[in-house]
Amino acid sequence: MDSNLNALEAKVLAAVDLIKELREENERLGGRCTELEAGVQELQDDNDRLKVELDEARHSAADVEMYEVKRKEIEDKVGGLLEQLEALG
Repeated sequence: MDSNLNALEAKVLAAVDLIKELREENERLGGRCTELEAGVQELQDDNDRLKVELDEARHSAADVEMYEVKRKEIEDKVGGLLEQLEALG
């Protein structure tokens, strides 16, 4: 009977130790999970900011392209006017 009690006590103590280890591990993993969630949120914020910046850059590029077209039109018109002035002179 003593051997059964000793065996039971050993198993219970081993189970208690395992439970303690698992709780510590769970706590550590919970902290790591919190860190990772914060990292994910930071990356999402960066992604949102970069999307806004990309949209602004695309808009600026479209503006530059429009101004370049207008500049070319003005250059062509001025060139044509200069030719007409030279023809008069």
